[in-house]
Amino acid sequence: ALGVLFGLLPLHRASAFSIGGGSDYAILFEGGGGNTMQVTNVTVNGNVGVGNTGNLTDSGPSTINGRIDFSASNTGQFSNNNAANVFTGPFYNVAAVTNALNDVNSLNTSLGGESGTDVNINGSTTINASAGMFHGSDSVFNVTGFNTTNGDTLTINGDGVHDVVLNFNGLSANFNNQVMLNGLTSDHVLYNFVGGSNLTGGPTLQINDNGHNNPGNLVQGDFLDPNGAISITNTNLLGRVFGGDTHDIQVVSGDTINVPEAPTSGLLILGSVLSYLGLRRLSRIKASPRL
Repeated sequence: ALGVLFGLLPLHRASAFSIGGGSDYAILFEGGGGNTMQVTNVTVNGNVGVGNTGNLTDSGPSTINGRIDFSASNTGQFSNNNAANVFTGPFYNVAAVTNALNDVNSLNTSLGGESGTDVNINGSTTINASAGMFHGSDSVFNVTGFNTTNGDTLTINGDGVHDVVLNFNGLSANFNNQVMLNGLTSDHVLYNFVGGSNLTGGPTLQINDNGHNNPGNLVQGDFLDPNGAISITNTNLLGRVFGGDTHDIQVVSGDTINVPEAPTSGLLILGSVLSYLGLRRLSRIKASPRL
């Protein structure tokens, strides 16, 4: 019976890279230069954080099933322009926003310095974690080219050991393809856009998988682009987006963003099952008649 249980309950390893405080947010906007996150007609199932002196304008109708946190004090950074909007907050002087941005910005630099296996993503492409360059528990790839359409699928296959990091070194991307993950969750895949400094000069990231018009479309993974402009349009995303430099960031046109759920550990499940089996065995012993 235990052999069957071990076969049915895969053991989940700890994450290799850590997004630190970023795990508390679906979207983290750098907010440099007092720029604005524009939110229109979206659903965000998670918290939204705005750093520095950034602003957030919600023209709606939008639903944010989480907090809206600002790192700065209340000097009019939030604008609610639609009575149908749903949100909690806003909250100001939230140190967790700054801490989270520090965590992910540091991660951008450290992972960006890791060498990786070159990969050209052109149309539908499959990436196997086992083919990357290993840095501890990271499997790292260096994206040398990126050209996809809504009809293309990026498939990433895990190896049960490593997280997957795709470094876009100075490479901008229109991320309009679908993503299929096998043996990985979204928080174990990072699209890391490297370049620029001090919240300027980095690559541009656009995410648009036409998910609002095609509900079956899905992008999975976490995006990190602290020094480049970001727009999220008409997208179904299971993952997180961090960055946005000193530009406005667009989160508009039917986006649905869901933060990944933490997978339940196979060991915890196994422990519960073993405990249950032990209790059953004990109850049978107690119920057995004495000879």
